[in-house]
Amino acid sequence: MKVLDRYIIRELIPPFIGSLTVILFVLILDFLLKILNLIIAKGVPVFAVGKLFVYNLSWMFLLAMPMAALMASLMVFGKFSQDREITAAKSLGIPFWRMLIPAAFAMALLSIVMILFGDKIVPNTNFESKILFSQIHRKKPMAVLQARIFIDEFPGIVLYIDRIDDKSEKLYGVTLYEKRTGGKPRTITAPEGEIHYDNDADAIKFTLYNGVIHDIDPDDPTRYTLAEFDKQVINISDLGTKLGDANVKHRGDRELSIAMIKAKIVEQETILNKSRQRIRKIITGAIDSIFIPRRYNSKLTSSSVRRAMIIERKRYIEIRKMKFRIKNALYRIRKLATEHQKKYSLPLACLIFLLVGAPVGAWTRKGGLGIAVGLSFGFFLLYWAFLIGGEELADRGIVSPVVGMWSGNAVLFVIAMIMLYRVTFEERFSGFGWLQKFIQKFKNFREKRFHK
Repeated sequence: MKVLDRYIIRELIPPFIGSLTVILFVLILDFLLKILNLIIAKGVPVFAVGKLFVYNLSWMFLLAMPMAALMASLMVFGKFSQDREITAAKSLGIPFWRMLIPAAFAMALLSIVMILFGDKIVPNTNFESKILFSQIHRKKPMAVLQARIFIDEFPGIVLYIDRIDDKSEKLYGVTLYEKRTGGKPRTITAPEGEIHYDNDADAIKFTLYNGVIHDIDPDDPTRYTLAEFDKQVINISDLGTKLGDANVKHRGDRELSIAMIKAKIVEQETILNKSRQRIRKIITGAIDSIFIPRRYNSKLTSSSVRRAMIIERKRYIEIRKMKFRIKNALYRIRKLATEHQKKYSLPLACLIFLLVGAPVGAWTRKGGLGIAVGLSFGFFLLYWAFLIGGEELADRGIVSPVVGMWSGNAVLFVIAMIMLYRVTFEERFSGFGWLQKFIQKFKNFREKRFHK
């Protein structure tokens, strides 16, 4: 048996490496089209773009591993079936499921390694990529600009541009919404403008020409001011955007390790409990105030009524504030719990895909790359639909994070068990005749019941 185990592992390694290379090439090619534009059109230094490429390789590896496991298992066990090696093993009393053990053991180890990789490496590289992207976008502001979309990369500004000339750094059809700290927000429109980064001042400078400034008082919308200008300069200073400065502190959900996610969940649960306690305290105080004996004047003055209304208004505002905090905390807990489950479900897909690919490959009796790619695409599309859909449903609270993140694995595991059963106990796969028999028995049962 040790000879057979070594043979299966040895046969599995080259297709796995080849499949991983092909999948990574496709993912890298798509990413290269984006970052090459930073070098050619936006003038970003090659070294910075190279670092960005290296940082993004980690999530590509995490995504490519399960699909490589599926393609490799399809090719290897398809080749075994095509060369009659599975039939030979059965004639020696070795069942098909026994041939899966060494490959499953290898993929289980790979899944554990990928869990550690996704916990320790991927969050940090994603965070470093985010920092570098932010620095590139600010030091080379043209890198972030795109025509006909709303851009909110610059602090305190939302920008919309009809057309961009990358070579001259000219902007055309500019609409700029500026929210000033401690001041009134304003909207500025201009037919043309420019954008530059001042390295000495560490600031981004927008220069707009022949435009209009719209000022609206948020407290009184009827107070509206319109001012025309020939030239308007807007500076965004103190960015701290020199390449290499680790300036960004906030981590997104995909930039968190498992320990960080758990700590964030505890933090949100604390906010949730405090908000609920605050609501109980407000309601209890309001109820108690009804039964507290108090002296009433013979005349109910307008000032006393006004004071009572102010108190109730404050209670109402405080309760609404706490309800908003509760809603936001529950949403954040769901998001974090979903990301926590994904840290395990995606790496363990390596093992699940092997269990699917091996019996399917044995059934097809084809070990070629074309068959493996076609079947892999179908299974991976099914898995990805469950993964993306489950994540969305879990974030909305429609299903639990466990169901959302593990439904794809569960469906593929059921398919794997069905296929494994058919290949193990039958010489050839006979389709889904068992399902047809079940449906026919169900119909016969209904007919007998209704005819009585």
